[in-house]
Amino acid sequence: MNIIYKEKVPTYVFVTAILLITCIILLIILMSQLTSKPIVLDLGGKVILLIVLIFNIVVLFYFRELVIIVTESRILFGFGKFRKKFYTGNIESIEIDDYKFSNYLGYGIRYGRDKSIGYVPRGGKGLRMKFKNEKRIYFFSTDRPDELKLLLEKYIK
Repeated sequence: MNIIYKEKVPTYVFVTAILLITCIILLIILMSQLTSKPIVLDLGGKVILLIVLIFNIVVLFYFRELVIIVTESRILFGFGKFRKKFYTGNIESIEIDDYKFSNYLGYGIRYGRDKSIGYVPRGGKGLRMKFKNEKRIYFFSTDRPDELKLLLEKYIK
């Protein structure tokens, strides 16, 4: 696998900071249960806080950055283990587009109001791609949309 393009698009710092601060607060609340003056929680509250803490840690770990990799035969984009792979020969169309919060209503892997699937760590420009034998259009943010589009257009038949 010969990588001809690789990019890592980080998530907004404030999103990462909010997740990190939330994890710390939840951890402090849960750790207070081991002290002589714990924050009063029933068993259900402790379980819910633990589940939320684990979920926040998973989101913080996997969704820190979007990775885009192009090889001679494939394009791969996604967060951590949540990635999509397509053959570059199956690219039907590519266009540069702006991320619209009103379409995806957030960041991460999002189902858009326009029926597309967005892989968006932050706002800005990205590529909207249609693949053969795929019902969905995919959008992902990139810091170099022009360069990536030019590279991928070589594979459109």
